[in-house]
Amino acid sequence: MEELNYKKIGERLRKLRKYMGLTQEQVANILGLGRDAILRIEKGDRKIDLQELINFSKLYSISLDELTSDEHAINSNDVAFARGFKNLSEKDKKEIISLIEYKNILKSQSKDK
Repeated sequence: MEELNYKKIGERLRKLRKYMGLTQEQVANILGLGRDAILRIEKGDRKIDLQELINFSKLYSISLDELTSDEHAINSNDVAFARGFKNLSEKDKKEIISLIEYKNILKSQSKDK
């Protein structure tokens, strides 16, 4: 099994946090960690356990694979979408989800032809 590159993961987490407009203190409070832990994680000086990786993944709306794999770069469009989506009303969220589902149906139908 491949060893995780904590420096790269930390850098991704730092970029995501900044992109989302969050401080280390805010992330620490949300995840139930100390600010020092967030600082050390972002520097790559502290290992991250699986549950912490899952929590970061949920917070930043990014898959574990994208977060941990050297082969994946963070897709800024996905992050921007997640950030914007989070601020919408429930009605608007449902409308966008319906539109996405509709577009996916159209795509699958065009592939079948």
